[in-house]
Amino acid sequence: MNIFNIIKDVLAPKKCYSCKKEWHFLCKKCLEEIGYFESICPVCKEKTRDFEVHFYCKKETISLDKVIILTHYQNKIIKKLIKDAKFYGKKDILEDIAVYLWEKLFDHIEENTQDIILIPTPMYFWKKLKRWYNQSEILVKNMSKICQIDYNNSLIKKVRNTKAQSHLSKIERMENLQKAFSIDEKLIQNLKNKTFIIVDDVVSTGSTLHEISTLLKKYGVKKIYWLCIASD
Repeated sequence: MNIFNIIKDVLAPKKCYSCKKEWHFLCKKCLEEIGYFESICPVCKEKTRDFEVHFYCKKETISLDKVIILTHYQNKIIKKLIKDAKFYGKKDILEDIAVYLWEKLFDHIEENTQDIILIPTPMYFWKKLKRWYNQSEILVKNMSKICQIDYNNSLIKKVRNTKAQSHLSKIERMENLQKAFSIDEKLIQNLKNKTFIIVDDVVSTGSTLHEISTLLKKYGVKKIYWLCIASD
């Protein structure tokens, strides 16, 4: 922690959104009371080992190997934390959550840190310019500092501005994201043997997951995991 952050925490300390105790926006005790997301396959919603996508589900509908989820989006505290971090400039919230994401990740993977690369979910440049930041990039940078894992925020780019996914049907979401992402073809050649951990805030239907993971698989990436804060 740098001196600026120390002074900031003394003058305006963080307070847990739930219990109001100082030093964290969400303390560990309150997160445990809210509850962690159980290990289920994101396709069929049945129990699975370490958030693995069942072989038969992967074959039919999705290119990912795991979708690791921290907690439940329908909880009002989690929902407010994510919205404040995402839309209202409270980026410090993401520093707290990055710690919990790191802990969750290493409870459910076997890979060595040198074999992993963290990738933020890309945001269209105009949207990022209006918001001033991409919340997924902040999560990735903080996780990289915590656990000394490499990250890359330029490998995948969003090249087409798409409609907001929240108001679309599942089929419309898939169509909305077609050809929305591009990949750095030279860079991927040096990274395709890594295990990719793509980091995001919320996952719902999995349309973005599918589109990006399909693109990565096309270029020979063997293992792709998705790590996110919350899901329904």
